[in-house]
Amino acid sequence: MSKTFIKDLKADEYIKSYFGVAQKSVRKTQNNKMYLDLTIIDKTGKINAKMWENVKEAKDIIKVGSPVAISGSVILYSGKLQIKIYEIRPVSLKTDKDFGFEMSDIIQTSDKDINKMWDSIQNKIDAISDGYVKKILSNIYTKYEENIKTHPAAMVLHHSFQGGLLEHTYNMVCLADSICNVYPEANRDLVIAGVLLHDIGKLRELRPGISISYTDSGNFIGHLVMGRDIFLEECKDISGFPEDLRMKIEHLILSHQGKLEWASPREPQFLEAMLVFHIDEMDTRVAQFHLAIKNDESEGNWTDRHNYFNRNFYKGKI
Repeated sequence: MSKTFIKDLKADEYIKSYFGVAQKSVRKTQNNKMYLDLTIIDKTGKINAKMWENVKEAKDIIKVGSPVAISGSVILYSGKLQIKIYEIRPVSLKTDKDFGFEMSDIIQTSDKDINKMWDSIQNKIDAISDGYVKKILSNIYTKYEENIKTHPAAMVLHHSFQGGLLEHTYNMVCLADSICNVYPEANRDLVIAGVLLHDIGKLRELRPGISISYTDSGNFIGHLVMGRDIFLEECKDISGFPEDLRMKIEHLILSHQGKLEWASPREPQFLEAMLVFHIDEMDTRVAQFHLAIKNDESEGNWTDRHNYFNRNFYKGKI
């Protein structure tokens, strides 16, 4: 089976390829006819797909988060590409590999060098002067290394791909380094600690894979509190960890979303906490801007308004 990537799809072409199922709904038309409505993905993007025939047989064997083999045609509907599915089946990891299936082809992954980002963060930890801050960060990043390298940073809004958490954290560390040079009155160790720990709770909040989803504890508790829990768990193993430092780092984690109306249990109450919030906000908004450009299918130099910001963005050349 020849692999056709989503970014290369063109209207009116027949395809036969492998994808991942990110979302699935069984719906009915106005005439009460059942159809399958899917969002399918590969490492290059995502696209809507619909199946109109043999839905009863397919709906129970197609699972969200699983790889599938699809044959169908690409159509243009309401100005956007869509796949009309003729046949769909689950992938057999044992046999489909012989026909060209690779799991890496259908999982969206950071396009930055994972090891270089990781090494850069380790260098920042090594440069921290406060022994307690260095110890807690080193312990956490050693313990959760593989998870941090592969975890997404969010379900949808930003860095929602394998390695997204590391990329988001790396970007923030780079910003933090520059910002602390501009504001030398800020405690660099605290800012770096806030950046490296602000989203550590995502390791327990999100379930990674083809389809990113919330864990039960993610829905019940959320990553801010669970990130604080991870930090406090590691504090217990460091004798003499100062109480005032512990409270400040707790506050950095719990206040990083910045506003009570954004589900932040606390708003930033000291300089370093305010800087961490704005650094996080900056990298998140830039990522959402790039998504708005990437996902736009309208013609011309401007995007449509169907994006996080509800505004048109210029996508022509400056």
